[in-house]
Amino acid sequence: MKDISYDILDLMEQYGSDEAGIQKILEQGTRPELLMALSPIRENLIDWMEIGPEERILEIGSGYGSLTGCLAKKAGDVLVVDPRPENLEVNKRRHKEKKNIRYQYGELSGIEETGFDQVYLVGPKTREAENGIEKKGEGHNKRAQDLLYCKQLIKRAAGFLKPGGQLILVLPNSKALKIWAGGELDEQELSITLQDLKNILEQLGGQGSFYYPLPDYKLPTAIYSDAYLPAKGELPNLFAEYEKPRYRLFSEEAVYDMICEAGGFPQFANSFFVIWEKR
Repeated sequence: MKDISYDILDLMEQYGSDEAGIQKILEQGTRPELLMALSPIRENLIDWMEIGPEERILEIGSGYGSLTGCLAKKAGDVLVVDPRPENLEVNKRRHKEKKNIRYQYGELSGIEETGFDQVYLVGPKTREAENGIEKKGEGHNKRAQDLLYCKQLIKRAAGFLKPGGQLILVLPNSKALKIWAGGELDEQELSITLQDLKNILEQLGGQGSFYYPLPDYKLPTAIYSDAYLPAKGELPNLFAEYEKPRYRLFSEEAVYDMICEAGGFPQFANSFFVIWEKR
């Protein structure tokens, strides 16, 4: 999804950047990108997380501040790092009343602090330059290079944790059922398969706890887990597309019912939410 930071900043000048102003922007705007960027539904993704008032949080990527405010309500200190100053500016204006948020412009290589209780890496971009990681190779090697880049990014993010700290990792599924049904991957978002993600985490040391936001991680209305997977007929509306129409080659709801009966839901979920603990 394309960046709309400057559009949001213009709207904030017109309507304000406080909660009332954000609500006016959502009421006046018709673009789905604004809903994805500013809707309070975004906080459903992490609002259930247990965060203590003394904990230190690192958020990699500003994301228009859609999750930063929720983190700041619970944690003692939140550091947001982003290579786009306009993204940070949106976040700053949106949460200017919160004094426990710090903003740092730059790449991961510029972060000097470590020992965080939690590190959030939500919907990372494929633009490797933004994270200070070099990626080479295209064509038939592209998948291998993407996996290597993903592994390097996750390993680097995990390196900022203290022992026992948690890495919260959220990624789209590159083999989600909606892709088989005619949808397309967002080329600007890093995506991965369930098995590849598990392999990366095992190489880091241990496995993470897997959760599945629905319809996806951007505007979640329900979150399932390996401990409680959806049953037939239980899934909410799964059709989520924010920028353009897409084909529907078959009924995803009907196929999901069959997949749920067979116990294969995690492999075809739209996105993954993982909590990995540093040993």
